Amino acid sequence: IFLYILGFVKYQICWPITWSTDGTFLWHLWNHIPMDNMNKTLAVHALTTLALCYLPGVLAGWLQIYRGTKYSRFPDWLDNWLKMRKQLGLLMLFAASIHACLSVAYMSPTYHGLVYGDPVEASAYVMEGEGWGPKTESLNRTTIKVFGTEKMKWRGECFLMTGVFGFALVVLLGITSLPSVTATMSWKEFAFVQSGLGWTALIFLCAHNMFYGWPYMNGPSCGIPSSFQYALYIPFLTILMKLPMVLPPLSTHLARIRAGYVRTDTQKHSKQEESV
Repeated sequence: IFLYILGFVKYQICWPITWSTDGTFLWHLWNHIPMDNMNKTLAVHALTTLALCYLPGVLAGWLQIYRGTKYSRFPDWLDNWLKMRKQLGLLMLFAASIHACLSVAYMSPTYHGLVYGDPVEASAYVMEGEGWGPKTESLNRTTIKVFGTEKMKWRGECFLMTGVFGFALVVLLGITSLPSVTATMSWKEFAFVQSGLGWTALIFLCAHNMFYGWPYMNGPSCGIPSSFQYALYIPFLTILMKLPMVLPPLSTHLARIRAGYVRTDTQKHSKQEESV
């Protein structure tokens, strides 16, 4: 709801005022409230929620490194967050599925010009008229853009492929979270899908966002950052916190802790507490 309200304030209140050249309110931008606004909101929501599925695991890893043991209880807020990751994942899959369907439904050069490559400009007479009445040919030529004469650029292809692969991996995560499917998998297989493929999906979807939104990334309007930018705040934080944990020597140390190793000073502290 917050993301939708943020987009509404920007697209339907601020832009109609700041984009107007003659001082009139641009009411035609309100035509995009039902679908375009919702699709943009769902895209940000899905990417943010996917990152929130993996952020608690990263925080738990850093806490284990700090404490030097896996036997110390997590704080209640983190423990509850870890337990609700499956529900967050299903919510993310729901938002991503609607975003994918809507994107395919209204994909056109007017909405996604990047996907259709460079247009060819042509000059032609257009038919003019109001409502259902008869149309008449315009007196002056109008420049129109013709799409489809050239293939898309590399950015367009990367934008589509990262989105398709990312969504496919997200669907795979959702399928493997079903109890009937989980019961047929070993722990290593389940960990590979939920962790390895899950992080891959997060990286793919961040790239999907950046390939399309890079030109608008640092272009705030009305004092509000671009949606392509604030959609990456939590995912980038999650990835940056995860990177040191997958590189030696920290990765080796964390693996030892999760295998049962307890740091010496932690053992002494535990014995002192027991003696007291």
